[in-house]
Amino acid sequence: MNRIRTRRFAAVTSSLALAAGVLVGCSTTADSTTTVSATSATSVTAAATADDAAADDANATSAATATNASNQNATSAIDTHYDADDLTWDASDEVAITLADGASAGEGVSVDGNIVTITSGGVYRLSGTLTDGQLVVAAPDDETVTLILDNASITNSAGPAIAVTSADEVTIDLADGTTNSVQDGSGYTVPDDATPVAAIASASDLTIAGTGTLNVTGSTNDAINSTDGLVIVSGTLNVTAADDGIRGKDYVQILDGTITVTAGGDALKADNTEDADRGWVRIDGGSVTIEAGDDGIHGERAVEITDGTVTVTQSVEGIEGQDITISGGTVAVTASDDGINATAVSAEAGTGGTESDDGSLLTISGGTVTVNAGADGIDSNGSVSLTGGGITITSGAGGGTGAVDANGTIEFTAAQLTANGTQITSADQLGTRMGGRP
Repeated sequence: MNRIRTRRFAAVTSSLALAAGVLVGCSTTADSTTTVSATSATSVTAAATADDAAADDANATSAATATNASNQNATSAIDTHYDADDLTWDASDEVAITLADGASAGEGVSVDGNIVTITSGGVYRLSGTLTDGQLVVAAPDDETVTLILDNASITNSAGPAIAVTSADEVTIDLADGTTNSVQDGSGYTVPDDATPVAAIASASDLTIAGTGTLNVTGSTNDAINSTDGLVIVSGTLNVTAADDGIRGKDYVQILDGTITVTAGGDALKADNTEDADRGWVRIDGGSVTIEAGDDGIHGERAVEITDGTVTVTQSVEGIEGQDITISGGTVAVTASDDGINATAVSAEAGTGGTESDDGSLLTISGGTVTVNAGADGIDSNGSVSLTGGGITITSGAGGGTGAVDANGTIEFTAAQLTANGTQITSADQLGTRMGGRP
């Protein structure tokens, strides 16, 4: 089924523009850092001479101005594959596929044992059970495929349960009032990297929508993985994964829905580092509950939360990305290391863990944010901008940790911040002098 689509735009932080904007007027040294906590603010300020304080105030003001300017352009219109028209079709166009071991049937669908293959664009309604089989989408690259899961259950012991090897894009629609399940096996590989290793593995853009329920178990690696973009429009998703829970290499956008993720690795992840406008996670609504063995949310380029409820109950680092923006919603993060961590995409290449300003930016301008961290509550290898919202931070008690830590500048204006039980009421309490840790 071919459609002319007007693409919906999604906002994402442009890391290159931010890096240039934040560095204007910021005179950091190679090993400068700023740490903010309820106990450290006084000692940071007291350590500065009058001349240093005056110079640092000028630098902080200049950097804050640059931060504000960059924030005005921080979210740019970025095309995603999703359009609301993808969710409308004529019921008469639906092709029914009945799943059954050794006896799957459907007009225009090829069946080889328990492998059911869709080779052309269209709308397909799937019901029934494959106890050890696979649904394959191998449509032309310029055609779209919609899979309506209508009380469908697919388990594959030797590979992905749903494998999209080719199509322009694929939509999985969860039929109203239904419960659907997808599970792969353990210890398998995918020949020729045709798809990711995941229970739902897609080499094309993927959309999940509808009002039903989808239970996904990734036993070998990931639960849901697209090597392109992934948009979740609605539905109830219960996701369990040996490694990453929900991954879109280019982007993950959540518009609505009730999503629960239990992952051995990262729970939500986008990790494209090659394209400047890709590698981001954005949450615009819904309810997302995360238990992660590593990062709760990881956007290599950017993470944005504009609305919805995000709860990270367990993680190493709760939210991580080069540029992190929270402008609305309710966010609660529990982490054994840093709660919210902004770090450049090159961190793994050798700049991570230093005390130099890497140009990353962490911005909270609205919403309600609660962080309970084993190390720093808010940590940026670049700058921090707290301009709105209600923020409550409990950070670790170890040496060098604090409620707010930045290698660059810290801007604090209209945010309501409570750090380790102490309400921060003015920028003076933040100790924004560019200098070493107290």
